[in-house]
Amino acid sequence: MKRLTLLSVAVASALLSAPVFAQASNETGRFYVGPRIGMFGTDSDRVALERNQLHTFGGGFDSVFGGLEAGFQFTPEWGYRVYYDYLRGDLETTDSFDSSGNVLGIDVVYNFTEKFYGAAGINATELGNVSNQFLRLSAGYREYLTDDLALTVEGALQQSDGDLTEFMFLTSLRWYFGGNSGYSSTSSTAASEPAQAAPVAPVVVADSDNDGVNDNLDKCPNTQAGYVVDADGCVKYENEVVKRDLIVNFAINSATIAADQKADIKAAADFLKQYPQLDITVEGYTDSSGPATFNQQLSERRAKAVGDALINDYGIAAERVTTVGYGESKPRYPNDTRENRIKNRRIEAHMKVTKKVPVTE
Repeated sequence: MKRLTLLSVAVASALLSAPVFAQASNETGRFYVGPRIGMFGTDSDRVALERNQLHTFGGGFDSVFGGLEAGFQFTPEWGYRVYYDYLRGDLETTDSFDSSGNVLGIDVVYNFTEKFYGAAGINATELGNVSNQFLRLSAGYREYLTDDLALTVEGALQQSDGDLTEFMFLTSLRWYFGGNSGYSSTSSTAASEPAQAAPVAPVVVADSDNDGVNDNLDKCPNTQAGYVVDADGCVKYENEVVKRDLIVNFAINSATIAADQKADIKAAADFLKQYPQLDITVEGYTDSSGPATFNQQLSERRAKAVGDALINDYGIAAERVTTVGYGESKPRYPNDTRENRIKNRRIEAHMKVTKKVPVTE
């Protein structure tokens, strides 16, 4: 969110400091509508939930889109537009299938010249059953084919509050209609004094959910009490790291899992089911008793025994489980006492995931 705020300030400063477009544009007071098509580059961290599994995208311009846009020009400089795009992107999978979604957004548009323009706005992007809110910045070039028809090319960059950065390149065909508002930045001042405006009663704006953001600015109404909100009235989130370790000990010269160790393996399996984006590496070890070659093989059998239990007994997908043996090469404790050797006859697995949690007061 901090990155979005800084980006918003930079865009607003650039637009406000830009030279005034002095010519009366033929767009002023007119509406426009038309189709648009383009290429969409997904962030390398974006994932899609397809067929009950998480997948990543191909990278680069891995998605295409097509849609419609409509807008209105208030003055030669300022206007706004709304748009809808349908997305389809390639996934990095062994199967041949892709993912689809859509984008719905609104932009404020500023004309730097008759042909060059910039835009800033917000949108909701849903792709692969995963939705995000974005701030989008655009720069484009417009060429009039007739008085009522224009062709545009445009590049854009969008940033989410979850640190997704994505880019796109598009072209559109606009048809302009409606009358001119008569606005011109060079129009002369009226000779007569304007009529005295009647006093306007102050407007009282409510804050229905008592989150400190008035209803006319609140993009997330009905926020529950006790949560910290941002300037838009939406709950703030922060990252929380969740860790879980699995340690299973074995009898001497054995790769058989003892009955009292199975509860820990089940708890690890439950953790993996709660966070399906996680994989696990099971590492097997031995003490220093016996030949090193035998210990290496024994450590591999111990790791495989726990890996097989996760897969066969507790339903973890085989592709999420990796096993490796280190023999006697990485003792956790010095092999100088019986108690330490018992502790070194083990497997270890370490799991960690970062999740977003709401910030409370």
